[in-house]
Amino acid sequence: MRANRMIGQQRLTVMGCVVSLVATFSLTATGNSYLLDASYGGVDGVPNGGYTGVYKTINAALAAVPSGASAANPNLLFVNPGTYNTAATTGVSLSYSRSNVALIGMSGNADDVVFTSTLDSAYVPSGTTSTLGTTGSASLQLKGNNVSAVNITFANSTDTPYIVSTGHQTVSPTGSYNTTGQSQTASQPAVALLLQGDEQAFSNCKFLGYQDTLYTKGGRVYITNSYVSGDNDFMFANGTVVFKNSTINFDGDHSGGAMTAASTDKRTSNGLVFLNNKITGNSVHGNTVIDSQNGANVNGPGLSSMYLGRPWGWQQTGGDAGTVFINNQFLTTAIKPVGWLAWNPNETNVANGKNGGNPAEDSRYAEYGNTDVGNSSIDVSGRVSWSHQFTAGQASAYTVANIFSYEGNPQYPWYGNGYPSTDASMPGTGSANPSDPNYSWPAFWGDRNSQNDGTGNDLILNNPMSYSDPSWIVAAAWDPDAQLAAVPEPGSAVLLGLGVLICWRRARKRSR
Repeated sequence: MRANRMIGQQRLTVMGCVVSLVATFSLTATGNSYLLDASYGGVDGVPNGGYTGVYKTINAALAAVPSGASAANPNLLFVNPGTYNTAATTGVSLSYSRSNVALIGMSGNADDVVFTSTLDSAYVPSGTTSTLGTTGSASLQLKGNNVSAVNITFANSTDTPYIVSTGHQTVSPTGSYNTTGQSQTASQPAVALLLQGDEQAFSNCKFLGYQDTLYTKGGRVYITNSYVSGDNDFMFANGTVVFKNSTINFDGDHSGGAMTAASTDKRTSNGLVFLNNKITGNSVHGNTVIDSQNGANVNGPGLSSMYLGRPWGWQQTGGDAGTVFINNQFLTTAIKPVGWLAWNPNETNVANGKNGGNPAEDSRYAEYGNTDVGNSSIDVSGRVSWSHQFTAGQASAYTVANIFSYEGNPQYPWYGNGYPSTDASMPGTGSANPSDPNYSWPAFWGDRNSQNDGTGNDLILNNPMSYSDPSWIVAAAWDPDAQLAAVPEPGSAVLLGLGVLICWRRARKRSR
């Protein structure tokens, strides 16, 4: 895609003079394009420089994007550098449900475009009497299908450690934390981005927060060449999400925290999947976006006492936490030898009334090929008994194409139907006979407790062809790399002699 649109002014200082540049690129798509510019001083919505409308706030810009675009020709929202507080005027989470939209940071650097807020779950908006809760704490909720974003930071600037030391009111929008009597803690949920749509893809983005940074609430999500940072349960919920060629960072302020808290539906073949990432443990003390008050620990206690995940789904009807780490490099020693954490002591209590005390019935945890800072294999001898170590053949089946294939596609029967395929390269060790009382779905993971309710539903029986992933809205396979490749990307401006030549190039390295 190329466009013939102006992208707003950029300024260069040349020999002491400020030169304004107007950059253009060519676009063959028929969808409308919009510009979000924090420094824009005109009237919102007025066509300018070829844009359908120019806006100064993210709320106004998103509201202006119409319905009716297609996956092939999405609406395009270009964003000039700036920090955009999504709750500055409303005091509530910005929820956006449009499909077929691409959000594009103009500079090519995610640090230059920041969508954020200072909301958290204990916050009570002005004029109300209820706290926002976890969902309502999100700086932004993207609920549409076929949504792409490149070169953007999604953050929650609540500054959780600062809450504990000095109180949060000084950095909050108009509202209160006192009307409900709920106190704030270091583990206050404060979501940077909530995703509740299908076919959502992100590249060269950052996701910054502490507790509950990234809420993946169903559907298929792809995050590549990006950076995700948090402190506890900071990638969570029931989406099918692939993190690839990215950096996953523990903030480390919360001792004993977990990287993930999946609640994958038992009808969903895959939950959170990590492929070829770097896992780091770096403090965000003094980060200008999420720790402007310098409340985070410089050497957080969590940097030596973290877990790969804990199964949020175990206590939910039909929940079945699915999390897999394949070929990642751990550049931190933060992970405890046991690897995984039970949600609470009740989960391993035989009389718990849910899974009979066996977390293996409501969690699908596995690893393969992960290495340490020296590229040596990680020692997994101390892992909890209810986690798995894949074989090379099983791990090889975890490709982006397989994970995001439509679950009714017979080409990938294990992913959609659960039982072993006749293809020996597909993983699966359980019975493939639907009439067998030991039949389990997905077969590789062994016996499942279908409802987590302790009422005799210890196994998922019958032919799982009757099941389907309830959050996959688009009934087709999905190629997220192709979706991202279709997003127009800005490059760099270059001065030549006395004239101005604007050169556009691909700014993002494609994953292969």
